[in-house]
Amino acid sequence: MDPITPDPTRAFVRNIKRVVVKVGTAVVTRSDGRLALGRLGSLCEQLKELNTQGYEVILVTSGAVGLGRQRLRYRRLANSSFADLQKPQGEFDGKACAAVGQSSLMALYDTMFSQLDVTSSQLLVNDGFFRDSGFRKQLSDTVNSLLDLRVIPIFNENDAVSTRKAPYEDSSGIFWDNDSLAGLLALELKADLLEVSARDMAVAARESSRRLQVLNSEERRKILLAVADALEKNESMIRTENEADVAAAEAAGYEKSLISRLTLKSEKISSLVRSVRMLADMEEPIGQILKRTELADKLILEKISCPLGVLLVIFESRPDALVQIAALAIRSGNGLLLKGGKEARRSNAVLHKVITSVMPETVTDKLIGLVTSREEIPDLLKLDDVIDLVVPRGSNKLVSQIKESTKIPVLGHAGNVYI
Repeated sequence: MDPITPDPTRAFVRNIKRVVVKVGTAVVTRSDGRLALGRLGSLCEQLKELNTQGYEVILVTSGAVGLGRQRLRYRRLANSSFADLQKPQGEFDGKACAAVGQSSLMALYDTMFSQLDVTSSQLLVNDGFFRDSGFRKQLSDTVNSLLDLRVIPIFNENDAVSTRKAPYEDSSGIFWDNDSLAGLLALELKADLLEVSARDMAVAARESSRRLQVLNSEERRKILLAVADALEKNESMIRTENEADVAAAEAAGYEKSLISRLTLKSEKISSLVRSVRMLADMEEPIGQILKRTELADKLILEKISCPLGVLLVIFESRPDALVQIAALAIRSGNGLLLKGGKEARRSNAVLHKVITSVMPETVTDKLIGLVTSREEIPDLLKLDDVIDLVVPRGSNKLVSQIKESTKIPVLGHAGNVYI
């Protein structure tokens, strides 16, 4: 099954009708910034099939900034003299990139959907719009009218005129990127299903990990210090969300041992902050020579430490584990996909938001993806071309099931022995 297509059996059981599909920059564009025409064509064909089958499809798309940047670079290259090209070239303003890229992106969607006899429409929104109840009602009415006409609404944040400082630098507000916009729209428009491509999340983590790996040790150290500061600054918000998880666990009758692991008291948060700062000051883990062997005269074989790539870590209901795993990944230059226990859903979400909000634009906040549903795990386990290691922390049965379901190397355990 393709990762963005709902399972028809599951759809029937859950009586799904309205679907919000989120696609990211990693799907829309290639690593060089050019359009991924094959992936876009496949996406549009799948959405057309859903539309034909009677699903009400709402698309939330990223990619305008990346596409605009690529087009502006080409334009500058075409209009520059040889002497101009010898001078240092500054980066383009992100909002200008968004303005250029948005029209191109929508033109492409319109062309592809038209070839499939599907009509699409564009809706650009900003965070502030949703503070107005009148706007929210009008938005719902407009979308309902479009869906009644079998038109696919395509949403994007209007980055060109957004008051947000810059991408990845401001995670405040009602929504702060297209991922959170998709979640907001799913609630506002009463969607039955929110589909974010598993491959989209994994590819984005891979691209971000490669950006992280080119940073030097001091730059990665500064990211960790920023994470520690953000955890300290947002302690009140973290504890509020955690208390909601604890209250729900108590009401559900969970054991005291689980509730104890779930609880984030002030002392535990302070301990996490200290641990992240200690990790920031530890010896550089990348590029260390672990072993040297002289194979022949002047022929030396060296074993050197390096990042693994992208890790999928499945862990129990301990939200502090999310911080520990994320900090280790940042220090060692790895991308992450995290799936925590459902009992810590709100705690994991706020910790993920706090940590990713301080990722520099050179790395992006997609370095760490948060998997929110068990149904996403099978799709992720198929991505042996993107994910490099799966680390399940749980029962022997869980570890065995995962090992049997994937070609990806699995670092599991039998009792207290890791295999």
